[in-house]
Amino acid sequence: MLVTGGSGYLGGWVARMAADRWEVTATYSSHPGTDPDVDRRPLDVRDAEAVSMLVSDLQPHTVVHTAALNPGQGNDFEAVNITGTANVAKATAEVGARLIHISTDMVFDGQRGNYTEADTPAPLNEYGRTKALAEQAVTDAGGEAVIVRTSLIYGWEPTVARAAQWMIDAVADGQTVRLWSDEMRCPIWVESLAAAIVELADAEYVGVLHVAGDQTISRYDFGMALLRFRGTDTTQVVAIPSPNDQIRPLNCTLDSSLARGVLTTPLPGVDTVLSS
Repeated sequence: MLVTGGSGYLGGWVARMAADRWEVTATYSSHPGTDPDVDRRPLDVRDAEAVSMLVSDLQPHTVVHTAALNPGQGNDFEAVNITGTANVAKATAEVGARLIHISTDMVFDGQRGNYTEADTPAPLNEYGRTKALAEQAVTDAGGEAVIVRTSLIYGWEPTVARAAQWMIDAVADGQTVRLWSDEMRCPIWVESLAAAIVELADAEYVGVLHVAGDQTISRYDFGMALLRFRGTDTTQVVAIPSPNDQIRPLNCTLDSSLARGVLTTPLPGVDTVLSS
């Protein structure tokens, strides 16, 4: 198995979980990681020749493509998310490997929520647009592929996920934390998502699959739940409406009923995870 973005939060979990029964190579941009059972290789997914050479050299059974540029990590969305994904998808198809590409609920406009795999993407912002075009690049490559759309990823091992860490840090600095009360999502525990991806590596399913937590929750309630779980004071947290700028979908919740039929991996909601 080849995991792109293997030093990232999700990629790291996929690599660690898969290493129990797969020979895993994980790529990184600047920080290789330290897991002893995982082979680490530097890779810039924007470099088509480098991607092709690595995939050709490894001849993987499955490629899990988690490498992406997310909001707050820079502005080069097109080169990383579209071109990078096209490079990985093309190289994977050329060696006849299976591709699991990680996408997002942000490909939808959030007008109604509870989106199924049959719904047509209609992104509102640049990140969502590039992720939707990345999905198309995977389809155009013509290989055996699963496009996994997911939601907010959270967890606290081996480090706290960004979804919670920025709030913890802000509270510690005495800042007011403002969270949207009207933006609805289906957050997923990183360990559930990683386990589902590893399960899909040698499954028969192909096509789009929504893999998100089994609970619809607002960004405000989600943030409050994470902070309380971590024992962080919440008196500095304020609920606010989303900015009326038409660039954030208000309800891009995902219907994951198909995934629950395909997978044996449970996909619990936030309340269930935090109470276990």
